[in-house]
Amino acid sequence: MPYNNYCSKKNQQSVVFKANWNEKNTIKHSMNSQIKWFVPILFSVSVVATSTLASEWELLNDSSSVRFIGVQEGSAFRGRFEDFSATISFDADNPSHGKIIGVVRVESVNSGDQERDSTLLDAEWFYPEKYPESRFESERIEELSDGTFQAHGQLTLRGETGPVTMDFSFETSDLEAHLSGSFEIKRLDFGVGWPATNWVGDEVFVQIELDLEGQ
Repeated sequence: MPYNNYCSKKNQQSVVFKANWNEKNTIKHSMNSQIKWFVPILFSVSVVATSTLASEWELLNDSSSVRFIGVQEGSAFRGRFEDFSATISFDADNPSHGKIIGVVRVESVNSGDQERDSTLLDAEWFYPEKYPESRFESERIEELSDGTFQAHGQLTLRGETGPVTMDFSFETSDLEAHLSGSFEIKRLDFGVGWPATNWVGDEVFVQIELDLEGQ
């Protein structure tokens, strides 16, 4: 091959090589740029997705309580349930994603009076042989202007289910939280007890104090 032709061919190969090299560098630079944009976007999406998930909490029974106040012969009396459980999925920053479920074993009622407690376990009242549990399950949770919350849900008691709204506060510290809630019901709406209210009042106030630990 003549020298001039050889040099011309080498020059052409060099031009092609440089063109390919520049093209590879351009593609590599473009990919690096896309990765630099993609990683923070992916991270942001991940953070947003995580932040919208409610936190899961485990109930600490020993320091929690489910109490109630009723009226008997014109005087208030207090009682509590010794056996209860709760499933709490709640993040105060995203309350609408939360869920609260509470269950009490009605046979564990304790009002400090054996005769009254015995009456409460009669078939006309709690009737635990047929209706062993009372259950509250939230359907919607909203934050109020004062920073507290309302859980709108359904309460099932003695086989009857009806709407209940629980007002509550929720405070957190590291991996611990405290839920303090209350609501009022009319026992006759759930078929509990005697129809006459002159001996035992219709309104019952329920107070809930739950200590929780993050899972």
